[in-house]
Amino acid sequence: MRLDRMSWPEVEQRLATGRRGVILPLGSLEQHGAAGALGTDAICAEAVALRAAELAGAVVLPLLAYGPAQFNLGFPGTVSLRPSTLSALLFDVLASLGRTGFSRVLLLTGHGGNTAPALAAIQEVLSEVSLGRLAFPHPLSAKLRAWWEGPRCGALRQNLYGAREGYHGTPSEIAIALHVTGAQPGAWPPYRALPPDPLVDLGGDRHEDAVRHRARYPEGVVGADPSLARPEHGAAFLQAAAEDVAEIFLAFESAPDPAHS
Repeated sequence: MRLDRMSWPEVEQRLATGRRGVILPLGSLEQHGAAGALGTDAICAEAVALRAAELAGAVVLPLLAYGPAQFNLGFPGTVSLRPSTLSALLFDVLASLGRTGFSRVLLLTGHGGNTAPALAAIQEVLSEVSLGRLAFPHPLSAKLRAWWEGPRCGALRQNLYGAREGYHGTPSEIAIALHVTGAQPGAWPPYRALPPDPLVDLGGDRHEDAVRHRARYPEGVVGADPSLARPEHGAAFLQAAAEDVAEIFLAFESAPDPAHS
């Protein structure tokens, strides 16, 4: 179910059944290498969220398609939010959902750069609750996960690509985008493994400024070999990731709150 296609009485009726969970997909608009779609992160997050919602009977919010990606601003087409902008936006979304009656929000990101601002937004909301400045009909809990983190998807990434999965412009995300959009595999530069570098911590998209980032990764790909991506791989990744996310969501939504158990 998509929240933007429901009426308010339908939402009210669903909440009355005790199903108060919702999935919010988070993406980004940034370069993904010479043959990768700028919206790859958004395409993947939305597709996995929608498929997981089918499996779990969940409600999905409209995709937030922009995120912090300042390190990719040296490549044409990238649009970046300041981290504080995304955090403020997510604060308002979470507060609105809590006020409406939703109590479990799963933030599903397709972009590592969303991680820190999303976690900050969750803590901002909970701080306001703890300080008595914000109250909800039901205690609000929010969880952040990346679509690729689950065991099924992780095993598939390892089996298909191993170390060539890399960090950005990964074959798994390119494969899902190919599957969802119907595009054909493009031409990619030769694979380039990354040497250790004490100036860069690649996990979570913690990169440098745009000028140095493009100088370091002129092809726009970070330690990945997207030439390995195939649309049929994308179909398998989409199903595996959706099963992982559906499992997480159902456990999260149904878990008893310790303050009310």
